[in-house]
Amino acid sequence: MTQRVRSVALTVVALVLLGSGGVTVSAQTVSAQTVDPGTAGPVGAESTGTADPAQDTAQERPASSGEAPGEDLVELARLSAEAGALGEELHLARADLERADAERQRREREAGVAAGLAVVADVGASRDQSLVDRLATIRYRGGDTGATRAAVLAESPRDLVDRLGTLQRLSGATTSALDSSRAASAEAARLRLEADAASEVARASARDAQRRADDLDRRSDEMTVRIDEVRRRVDALSDAQRALWAGGPLVPPGYVAPAIDGVNTAALNVALTRLGAPYSWGATGPSEFDCSGLMVWAYAQEGKALPRSSQAQAVAGAPVAMADIQPGDLVIYYAGATHVGMYAGDGLVLHAPTYGVPVKLEKVDAMPISGIRRY
Repeated sequence: MTQRVRSVALTVVALVLLGSGGVTVSAQTVSAQTVDPGTAGPVGAESTGTADPAQDTAQERPASSGEAPGEDLVELARLSAEAGALGEELHLARADLERADAERQRREREAGVAAGLAVVADVGASRDQSLVDRLATIRYRGGDTGATRAAVLAESPRDLVDRLGTLQRLSGATTSALDSSRAASAEAARLRLEADAASEVARASARDAQRRADDLDRRSDEMTVRIDEVRRRVDALSDAQRALWAGGPLVPPGYVAPAIDGVNTAALNVALTRLGAPYSWGATGPSEFDCSGLMVWAYAQEGKALPRSSQAQAVAGAPVAMADIQPGDLVIYYAGATHVGMYAGDGLVLHAPTYGVPVKLEKVDAMPISGIRRY
């Protein structure tokens, strides 16, 4: 996961020590938005997509010593959003790599089969050519094998018939062997061309798989750096900032899970048992999750396999209109489909938000929805 473009209302409590030793508490509300990594500026849940550069600059400017604590959460939200988005992209990249590697193996098998057929065809062509050569030698050693010579050499009418029959069989065998040799040679040439083409396709597939693997390694290293930075900063939050970061309660007051009436509601009820589970990049349960991992795990408990990434989950399944949404449907967020949750009924979505925020229920429209899918 990540909540790449989430509008968060941060109430910052500033504790000011007075000279007399007393403490006065003042409250300040800051509108902190995590920045969509795919856009130039922050976009709120209700935004039209136009960012205010001045506001953006003000939000991302480091807090001065005179500002209330909590300003760092804006930058932290942006970093967390970028890490989560990259994590979902890596899930998709791994799936692409697996497909590319499978294609490489298939092409290599095809190339091997084609090469084997070409060898067999070459052997057959050589065998047929050898027969043609032997027949030609027989005819050469026997001298003239025409009907006139057979008639001259025949000792009787019966001998003439036998000689003419032998001559006919020899001529037919030579013609047949020659035709077979030509056909076998042509087939062998065709199969060699196919084998060469299959080998080139296999090599291209191997190069593509290697390129994807190298890119995945590079991006995985980048992901590690981002994760370490977010984890370090979240772990360093004060108790007050950590409470703001985590947001509201895990379950809004009055929420009741819908009755199980099928696989989708069953998957939802399974997912609800993970309320409070910690977020972890790349995790698919059963004790830690990222956003798409929670969806995969919940549906797997009901025997249904879902794609691993939020982007893949956004195109699989059946599309659903917001007016027809039902518990268990997957809600895809942001234009890049970088976050996903499960509709829980009562206008709420169950999701794994980000590091430092456990699996929880929030309003379904707390983030910009890009699609809804039913599995």
